[in-house]
Amino acid sequence: MPKREVGHPAFPNPLLLAAAVIAAVSSISFASIFVRLADAPPAAVAAYRVSIAVAAIAPYLAWKGMGEKTSWTLRAFLLSALSGVFLASHFLFWIHSLYMTSVACSAALVGTIPLFTALFSRYFRHEPLNRSMKPGLFLAVSGSALVAGLDFTLSTTALLGDILAILGAVMAAAYLECGRVARRSLGAAPYAFAVYGSAALVLLASCAASNTPLTGFTPQTYLFLVLLALIPQLIGHTTFNWTLRFLPPTLVAVLILGEPLGATILAWVLLGETVSLPKAAGLVVLGTGILIASMSLCVQDQGDMRSS
Repeated sequence: MPKREVGHPAFPNPLLLAAAVIAAVSSISFASIFVRLADAPPAAVAAYRVSIAVAAIAPYLAWKGMGEKTSWTLRAFLLSALSGVFLASHFLFWIHSLYMTSVACSAALVGTIPLFTALFSRYFRHEPLNRSMKPGLFLAVSGSALVAGLDFTLSTTALLGDILAILGAVMAAAYLECGRVARRSLGAAPYAFAVYGSAALVLLASCAASNTPLTGFTPQTYLFLVLLALIPQLIGHTTFNWTLRFLPPTLVAVLILGEPLGATILAWVLLGETVSLPKAAGLVVLGTGILIASMSLCVQDQGDMRSS
């Protein structure tokens, strides 16, 4: 068995941790809705999301100081910057997908994050892929193929949206893996500021390079951009970044699986989106596979902790 990395710090109050996770899942579930309601280019939406979040965190850090509960090293700085690049890429792929496929499909396919986290653990940290995970991987791939196949029969645009959502999942998994290491020496607020700042620079540069407008939107669009930054980003993502100090990234990715369900329900209530029975079956197969694969890895992680 490969040598296990230093364990995470002891849990905070379990009720506090549970409340934080519930708040985070509820918050990120609104992201797809706010993106759909904001009448702006995808790159501009992503840029506003992280830029406003950075501006909201800055006064707190000015008051508390960037060094609070933080040990800045070159490695931590580089990992935070790289994490921001992955986060920016995640938003670009995922937000583009929302304009090309349904909220349900986009959210479900982005939910394959735990699968890529598991693969990263296998190939970059040399953690073995246990047999109990293989059925989950098979179901997840089958569910993804079913959803993508149904979208292919509808339009190639929807299929491309599905592919972009999966690429968004890959980028999000890389973002979590970088955060796993960086959060060992960085406080939640300084880490979030560094990551969101890095992502903002990448996205603003992307907007400049592609001549994407950042102004001239309706008041309603600016409102939804602010809500996107404050609720899914500042509350949702920052809370999950906080949990990375106590939980392994695969388990955090499992907790994020609440987003597709929440986003699908909100899209049905607020946007009038419906899900056909065959596509619902594909989403169920996909979700079941993700859950089986992710929980098997978490069981293995707990076993390693007891044996270390």
